[in-house]
Amino acid sequence: MKNYLTTKILLVLLFLFALSLRLYGLNWDQGTHLHPDERFLTMVTNDIRLPTSLPQYFDNSQSPLNPYNYPQYQFFVYGTLPVFLTKAITVLIGFDNYDKVHLVGRSLSAFFDSSNIFLLYLISLKIFKQKSKLILLPSLLYAFCILPIQLSHFYAVDTFLTTFLLSTFTFITYSRFRLAGVAFGLALACKISAIYFSPIIGLFFIIFLIKSKNIFRFLLCTFYFVLFTFIFFRIFQPYIFDGIFKINLHFIDNIKQLQSMTRPDGNFPPSIQWFSKIPLLFSLQNIILWGVGIPLTLITILGIFKLNLKKTNYLILISILWTLILYFYQGSQFAHTMRYLLIIYPFVCLVASYLGGLLNSVKLLNFLVICHLILGFLFLSIYTRPHSRVQASAWIYDHLPPGSKITNEYWDDPLPLYLQGNDPNIYNDTMLPLYDPDSPEKWDKLNQVIDATDYIIMSSNRLWGSIPLVPDKFPQTSKFYQELFSQNLGFTKLVEINSYPGVRLPINSCYYFGPSNFPGVKNSWFSIDTQCLYPGIYIRDDIAEEAFSVYDHPKVLIFSRTDH
Repeated sequence: MKNYLTTKILLVLLFLFALSLRLYGLNWDQGTHLHPDERFLTMVTNDIRLPTSLPQYFDNSQSPLNPYNYPQYQFFVYGTLPVFLTKAITVLIGFDNYDKVHLVGRSLSAFFDSSNIFLLYLISLKIFKQKSKLILLPSLLYAFCILPIQLSHFYAVDTFLTTFLLSTFTFITYSRFRLAGVAFGLALACKISAIYFSPIIGLFFIIFLIKSKNIFRFLLCTFYFVLFTFIFFRIFQPYIFDGIFKINLHFIDNIKQLQSMTRPDGNFPPSIQWFSKIPLLFSLQNIILWGVGIPLTLITILGIFKLNLKKTNYLILISILWTLILYFYQGSQFAHTMRYLLIIYPFVCLVASYLGGLLNSVKLLNFLVICHLILGFLFLSIYTRPHSRVQASAWIYDHLPPGSKITNEYWDDPLPLYLQGNDPNIYNDTMLPLYDPDSPEKWDKLNQVIDATDYIIMSSNRLWGSIPLVPDKFPQTSKFYQELFSQNLGFTKLVEINSYPGVRLPINSCYYFGPSNFPGVKNSWFSIDTQCLYPGIYIRDDIAEEAFSVYDHPKVLIFSRTDH
């Protein structure tokens, strides 16, 4: 009884600690709305209105909650459950305005992701013995995983989806098929890609049939699951339907449009990065380095050599199967972004904990777990200082004279930002449409802009980190970046402002570990910056997927003309 109570207390403390990690630095962009997907959801949530009646809610053409009823939101492919929930709470607490909506969305994202701590514990009870020292390990590992911590700081749908899919898994393991149907319906209402979990659900039902040997009970449980899935999906994603069962053609057209953006022939700017990446391998690299981290990966690899499939708990085998299915499917796509794989992270932590328990050395396991915790804290450090674009904006206002001619890259957020007491309109700003296909017309225009500018500002590595890697698609633009970074265009790098994960120390310089990826110059795995704003030791994540850094800790570069 004493051990049981102690475990429950530790579980609650672990949840609160995980929540604090995810709420820390909640206003990480200092109110400047620097995440484009979040910015879009914030605008939608701010503009839609609560219906006055239930019939109005389900009336596609009349509901003020339906994004399709607003001209500016004719393209909307997100699940509506997170949006509706955020809207309801913002209205309830008086935060229903553009500058506060996203904070509520981020808080909910953090809460839902932290709730996985409880769900992992419930699953662990089915895998480990009640008194096992491993019972809380999956929850502990997940609490400190890098990618879940990061995505919990964003108002997006991925954390909501992960929680409801894990809830589905949990309820099925306890044979609570009605609740599993509710959870799966809510998962679909967060993001339609929850449908990928269907084979795992089907496998559970096959196992249930084999164990129960009762075809009537099997059919009844299946019926309840499907019924509750449909009801809750229909209620909380109502505008995907046109009538009771028919799918809305508007939604289907939006999905087709989204798919066209992420195909190799789409030339969608955020997809340029994928042309230079090797499917599966790049996904694996991101999972290991920036997703779960090297310590957890080592636990998994070392434990695999001790694994006996015949003696392994079937829930672990199913978790491994789900992880591999989604990894090979998403990782082999042209656009294989990290957040699409968030829904395997709780299962990776389950598997890693099980494999860690097979290791002969408890000291080794404890050491790797401690390293995993440290890695989570190191990543959290990016939220201890102002956003790098905010820092850069302040630097620009302090050092660049009003009236200066500055250029920013089209598609990225231009700098400087509006800061209290400072207005970017004091500068003559033009844009460089560098994502446009290379042509003589493009470069005639760009050369005129570049010749007339004093400063070139790059607010992230979104363009220079992707375009030079595909010179066959952008031959002249690739050469432009190479010449710019090698200082052969009459510009020199004036300042670099970054916000890498690491630890601030009472020293005079920043020590960066990890490969740099500047185009056209010799790169290194280690460098020292004596002019940085926050001296310390940092992990350079320049080779990570673009989306890992460009939202909450992008590297800002400012080049100054030298050939006046």
